[in-house]
Parts: sequence; structure tokens; C-alpha cells
Amino acid sequence: MFKIRYKVITGFAILGIMLVISGLISIYELTKLGNQVNRLLMDNYRSIDFSKQMNYSLGLQERAILLSIQGDKGKANSLFSNAISTFNENLLKASNNLTIPGEAGTVDSIAIAFSLFKTKAEGFINKPTPSVSEYLTEVNPALLMVRSKVEELLTLNQQNLNQTVAVLEKSPYRTILPGLIIVITSVIFTIIFNYMISYYLLSPIKRITKGIQNFTKYRRQYDVTIETRDEMFELNESVKDLILTKSIQKKTE
Repeated sequence: MFKIRYKVITGFAILGIMLVISGLISIYELTKLGNQVNRLLMDNYRSIDFSKQMNYSLGLQERAILLSIQGDKGKANSLFSNAISTFNENLLKASNNLTIPGEAGTVDSIAIAFSLFKTKAEGFINKPTPSVSEYLTEVNPALLMVRSKVEELLTLNQQNLNQTVAVLEKSPYRTILPGLIIVITSVIFTIIFNYMISYYLLSPIKRITKGIQNFTKYRRQYDVTIETRDEMFELNESVKDLILTKSIQKKTE
């Protein structure tokens, strides 16, 4: 026999479970969104910083080449060596931070272009009398090629930042969804719960009350039937026994 109190408790338990599940969904979505945005931002900022460091290193290498033209070989070689080391370090970091489509190909193209430029630049610096015209025709075009590839990597990550902004613009809809689920499920369950209270509690009470009134006022037969096997059924059976006892007593009198 499923008691009314158990039905009521079950109803509130179901409502509580639904609210807990909706709350967990909301927490999960917010945490997932936060982690996703944070990861995208950090990856992009790292790649952008690596690109800027490589551009800065190329500027130092260009300065070293100009120093060699002026005849300062020692300072030119030292500066060029340090700049090469910085460029390779940041190129390696960029190759280990591949997170967006097309980034791997861009990093590979930087490595290829830089290898060609490095060969030409080292040969140029070590020449006894490097000329400006040779620099402009041989070395500088290779340098510009490396810079263009580095700028391509920089642009690629800046564009991905725009996609991150798009994700942030959509985030309110993702965070609102759990709230809508809570509202909709609460409304639906409230309707179902009200129906259950009416069907299992209010309606039987009204029928029993009306049956008693018909018996006491109009001497009509008490024929109320309760389908559920709960407290209302027990109450109805007790009323039937009471009315039957009253009827027998009146007949004996």
C-alpha cells in the first residue's frame, strides 16, 4: 500500500533531484566554458608572444648584418649568434604550442624560411667586405620572407582570438540553458504534482464528504469507491463500517 505521505515525499524528492541535476548541469557548463576560454586565450597569447619575440630577434639579426657592413665583425657575430639563439628558442616554443588549424604549417614554413636566411646571413657577415647592394639583393629578401611568415603566425593567432570572442558572445545562451531547464521542469512537475495531490487527496476527500452528506441529509446509500490503496481507502472503508453500524442500530431500534 503506497501511503499518501510517501507519495508527497516522493514528489518533493523528485523535484529536489531535478533541481540538483539542473544545478550540476549549470555548474558543469560554466566550468567547461571557463576552462575552454582560458585555454584558448592562454594558447593564443603564448603564440602571439612567441611571434613578437621572433620579430624582435629578426630586428637584432638585421642590426648585426648592418654592423658587419660597417666592419665591426666581432660585435656583429656576437649579436647575430645571440639573436639566432633567441629566435630558435621561441620557434621551438611555438612548435610545441600548436592549438589551431593551420598553425603547424605556418611554423614549418617559418623554420624553412629562417634556415635559408640564416645560411645567407652567416655567409654575408663572414665575408671580408660585405656590400650594401649584396645585402639588399641577397640577404634582405630572405629576411623579409621570414618576417612575413612570422607575421602570418601572428595574424593567425589574432584571428583565433576573434573566434574566442565569438565563443564568449554565445556563452550567455549556454549559461541560460540550465536556468531554462530548471524553470521548465519545475513548471511541468508542479502541474504533475498538483494533479497528484488533487487525484489522491482532494478528490477522494470531496467524494467522501459528499457521500456522507447524501447519507445524513437524504438517506441515500453510501456508495463511494476509492481506487487507490492508501489512507483515503482506509478512511472510506471506516466510513462505510460506521454507516453500516448506524444503519443496523436504527433497524434494531
